[in-house]
Amino acid sequence: MKSIKFCLILVVCIIFSCQSEQNNISVFRYSLQNDSIQKLKLNTNKIADLQIFKYQDSQDAIKSIDLKYNLNRDFLITDMDTFLVQENTYKSKSLEFKMYQTKKVTSHNRTLVFNENYGLLASLAVGADFIFLKDSLANKDRNIIFKEIFLNLNKVNID
Repeated sequence: MKSIKFCLILVVCIIFSCQSEQNNISVFRYSLQNDSIQKLKLNTNKIADLQIFKYQDSQDAIKSIDLKYNLNRDFLITDMDTFLVQENTYKSKSLEFKMYQTKKVTSHNRTLVFNENYGLLASLAVGADFIFLKDSLANKDRNIIFKEIFLNLNKVNID
């Protein structure tokens, strides 16, 4: 009987040690096109080799974003696309963000700017450019971040 209880406790500990969570982190989504601000809640969960990021809009579930980051193979999955890592990066004061683009390149390419510890910093697509910040910023500062990201995205690597 003691060995059954011990095994049960051991299994429960292993299951919970493989998962890590952060819940209800406030994130502000800023639009480049119309200066709108939306408040989202970020919840993260780690299961095996996936880090899951859920950005939830409390007023409109359609505007919520679910990302899955594969820790071992360094790619992102959304509901509709797979994003592969690119050579370009964006460096903020404290973190380096990688840029991911859709597997299939089209005339309207979509780019995600992402760090596995921070989450999503930007989503760039024709007519739908957003940055995701954990702090409130003035419009001028947000535009500077957008410009820096666009410059890094369009940087030509000559090697």
